[in-house]
Amino acid sequence: MAEQAEDQKQDASNDAGQKPEMDKPGGGAPVDETADAKANLEEEISTGGKNLEIGNFRVFTDLRLPEFDMGHCKAYAADNLRRSEGNAFALVTDPVLPTRYDLIKFLSGVHMAGQIDLLDSAIAHWPIFGRKTMVLFFEKPKGGHVIVSSGKQRSINEQDIAASVVEPLMNVLQALGEKGLTHRAVRATNLFFGDPEGGKVILGDCASGPPGYDQPLVYETTARMAADPAGRGVGTLSDDLYALGMTLAELAIGRRPLANMTDQEIMDIKLSKGSFQAIASQEKLPLIMIEPVRGLLCDDPEERWGFAELHAWLDGRRTKPVQGNTEKRAARSQNISGKDYYTVRALAQGVAKNWVNALTPLRDGTVEIWLRRGLGDNDRAKAMADAMRQLQWAGADKRSAEEVLVARSILILDPSGPVRYKGFSAMVDGFGNMLSYDVQHGSGPQRFSDVIVRDIPAFWFGRQEGYSPEVQRLQSAYKNLRYYIQQKSAGYGYERCLYSMVRNQHCLSPMIEQEYVVDIAQLLPALEKAAENVSDDAWPVDRHIAAFIATRLEDDVEGQLMAMQNPSDEVEYSRAIISMLAVVQWRHGPDNLQNLSHWVARLMEPAVKVFHSKARRERVETEIPKLAKRGNLVELYNLINDEQERRKDQSEFVEAVAEYSEAESEVFDLESSGPARLEMAEKVGQQAAAFASTMIALLTVSALFLMHIF
Repeated sequence: MAEQAEDQKQDASNDAGQKPEMDKPGGGAPVDETADAKANLEEEISTGGKNLEIGNFRVFTDLRLPEFDMGHCKAYAADNLRRSEGNAFALVTDPVLPTRYDLIKFLSGVHMAGQIDLLDSAIAHWPIFGRKTMVLFFEKPKGGHVIVSSGKQRSINEQDIAASVVEPLMNVLQALGEKGLTHRAVRATNLFFGDPEGGKVILGDCASGPPGYDQPLVYETTARMAADPAGRGVGTLSDDLYALGMTLAELAIGRRPLANMTDQEIMDIKLSKGSFQAIASQEKLPLIMIEPVRGLLCDDPEERWGFAELHAWLDGRRTKPVQGNTEKRAARSQNISGKDYYTVRALAQGVAKNWVNALTPLRDGTVEIWLRRGLGDNDRAKAMADAMRQLQWAGADKRSAEEVLVARSILILDPSGPVRYKGFSAMVDGFGNMLSYDVQHGSGPQRFSDVIVRDIPAFWFGRQEGYSPEVQRLQSAYKNLRYYIQQKSAGYGYERCLYSMVRNQHCLSPMIEQEYVVDIAQLLPALEKAAENVSDDAWPVDRHIAAFIATRLEDDVEGQLMAMQNPSDEVEYSRAIISMLAVVQWRHGPDNLQNLSHWVARLMEPAVKVFHSKARRERVETEIPKLAKRGNLVELYNLINDEQERRKDQSEFVEAVAEYSEAESEVFDLESSGPARLEMAEKVGQQAAAFASTMIALLTVSALFLMHIF
């Protein structure tokens, strides 16, 4: 094992110049050295300082395998503890980039001809990062990289490219396409030889980061290349076929096409000449590869080669000729900030790059006239005029309306391209990953929120032609995003958008972010750990955790989220939080959460106030510590939410209120009628005294009369 590993300090990037090395999370972002040293020390104690067990694998943290690095991820030597034969390696992902859940789930444990075998995946603490991250385990290819670390290409005879490259890659793309998935990492630097003889190639990892993130810009279609790497989107099978065409071009000429150009120069030449002509004008393609490269690099997705054309080429049959591969050029240019543009897509990119200066030619109608006269494109010219009229109706918020005008103008010019708004540039199917990248790399969610609030994606949907199930699905999802952004309470906002759009996004709550919680079942164990060092007044559910539960839990928690809208109502707020956590434990466990239960118990005082009876409150307060010791949140919640007890308490309270009211009424009557009662008593006393004196007088007279007679 050791002799196969190279020094850890060796430069391992196979895509040098494309992405920063991932020595730390975020491609080299600084981390706390003290915390890192502490994590390393803990790791040395538990693993001997050289290896650690992750699931069914033993990973050697000091044995780098740079020849198996893929994109932004680094490879390490690993042993499969369940298999005595076969070589495995671990690919450590960047914890601040979401992985692709759908592909990990589909590819794990499945052997697919043409694709590297993904044996398993696991979330584990990685000493270098000082935190948890996703680790992917692959079967080691027997033949090594096609493009070695020096940038040189190992020889593939151009006559053998069809059988060695095209056939296995087609098999992968077809298998993924049948499941509605895309690879989005088809490139020459991601190819390995599947056998020592180099007879067949296999594709490398495609699940360790956002789709298209590691692709060199030249590999992206003219529609997607203007998007930021994190926002390039899932794309379609057609995007993978385009990347296959560029892969064939790189293998055929022995180096990356247009490698001597900057990204901006690559975009300019592809937009002005078309993808194939841009390559053909700068590079010398072998005659045998011209036909498939031309077909696969067609910029019109409707004309681009598919599997039928590739099969025909493999069989030596003639295929349909590719139609004109360039956009219509205007007779005269449209100038933006001193640069001339002749096509609508190139002008869209020029407007996006010169956001402020582009406003004047848009507002004064210069671009509309250029569309109508220079290109004869009346449809776009009319759409531009309509956008201008909406600016005139903007009212007081003129600046915001002008920014929306620029964003809409870009979509009028390039409806199949990304949504661009000031510094934001992402395909609609890449919004989630773009938001994740911004939030975790310091930009924050404001750019995304501005795009959603200003309803710019809705305009993108309106510019799409024809019916597409994928566009319909995206449109339905977008409607939810607007609702979430408009709601300001916990469980909504950009946090809800993030977890709704990115299935493998780990929870970004500061309390548990280091634990890399991707699945709902991991949430409570992470909070249990966080409860060991938490302040007494902190709540175990913040905005991120509330949104994470709302999107990952199969139960409806909208009622609890509504109760959390008013934090000043401590009774309902605390009950809602306890309820959500109890439901999660009921569904996913674990059964014993003593730390978290004691944490929750300390915060249950407001919820206990729901009981009116002092005796009942005292009984509940006595029971709380006992139940907390058992670590069961469900029992704690049931204690304060026992409907029978609450009804009984309410009934007794109503009776007590009634009795109290009656007694208070009697007291009031007694107190308010005092003088009248005294007068009546005096009158009755006088009457009684008169009656008594009369009776005494009668008795006296009677006695004297009887004495006189006798």
